[in-house]
Amino acid sequence: MLGRPCRIFAALGEHLQDLGVVVDRISTGISILDPNYHGEGLIWERGVGPRVRYFQHTPEMSESYNQSLWKRSIEAGHMIRHKFGHHDEYDRLKVIQELKEQGYTDYVALPMFFSDGEVHGLAFASRAVEGFKDEDISLFEQICAPLSLICELFNSRQASENILNTYLGTRAGRRVMNGEIRRGDGEHINAIVAFCDIRNFTGFSNYLPDTALLQLLNEYFGIVTSRVEQHGGEILKFIGDEVLAVFPYTDEQSARIAAFEAMSALRESMADLAIANARGFPDLPAIHVGMGVHSGRVFFGNVGGQRRLDFTVVGPVVNEAARIADLSKRLNQEMLISQSVAEVLSCCEDTYVGTYPLKGFPTPVKVYQAPELTRSCVFGPGNTAFLAFEKN
Repeated sequence: MLGRPCRIFAALGEHLQDLGVVVDRISTGISILDPNYHGEGLIWERGVGPRVRYFQHTPEMSESYNQSLWKRSIEAGHMIRHKFGHHDEYDRLKVIQELKEQGYTDYVALPMFFSDGEVHGLAFASRAVEGFKDEDISLFEQICAPLSLICELFNSRQASENILNTYLGTRAGRRVMNGEIRRGDGEHINAIVAFCDIRNFTGFSNYLPDTALLQLLNEYFGIVTSRVEQHGGEILKFIGDEVLAVFPYTDEQSARIAAFEAMSALRESMADLAIANARGFPDLPAIHVGMGVHSGRVFFGNVGGQRRLDFTVVGPVVNEAARIADLSKRLNQEMLISQSVAEVLSCCEDTYVGTYPLKGFPTPVKVYQAPELTRSCVFGPGNTAFLAFEKN
């Protein structure tokens, strides 16, 4: 669903038309703080409505910006107008040629000045035969300052959300953004908790150059993160080479779904790592992992010092999941699950590995290999709750 900036641009375009301004396109290009994109564009077109586009860090995008009237306007610090058919220095710009092919006759680019000193692009375009009137241009210049303020407010909030989501995860980031920022803020939740780390990572880190070690970690983290997020889980921590992931649930049915999704995410991660190993990386060793999965009640919230907090999960369930991941290495198993997870899945009778002591826990625990799962195995054929979950 399109957010408020898009609705504001749609309202602006419609209001300008009501005033008799023949505007067919309004667009912006704004730098954003995002790990995957360097910019965001809002575009409104008459008869089409608003949409958002994102600019990636690619040579093609850089060239597109270099070939834009936005760049000239931003660098000059003032409005630049180009009337198609009036030959000038801007005729050969790629963006101008593209708009001309789409039937546009007039194009106005203006710089939007933010309070932090950054300058971004705003543009109006028309397909009217005579283009814009002089009073239209004056109106655009008057609109630019308040529109810059609105865009800056939204951009600032979006930057905060992006930072929190990037470093805390979407669930934790949303909660912090909504005010849960004091030490101890949070709640107890039920979750499937998974730990995953690289075998012999200490050995790798002792001989690999920093660049190679970072490449290895990013490849591994990227694979696990992608699969966990695809299956509705969330990565809460990267601790050295360890990954801490959670799949929250609220009742018996959602627990089975969470367990199924966690198992699917982790198995697919292992399959992706196997493919990556087979493909091979220059100067990098093969990546093998150990995984431990447990379930139960955990505290999900803020812990830490008075001025330095971490939003994470804590509790015995988290500690036991970490110990089971360690045990998987000692038993040369890629993944081990706890008895509580096995009971949730209800199809692990044949995958029992044994009962083992865990450091820090008084009672030995039963562990199982992760079973080969199918939906009917876990939920029964045609389970309506899971079918509804998949549809959503």
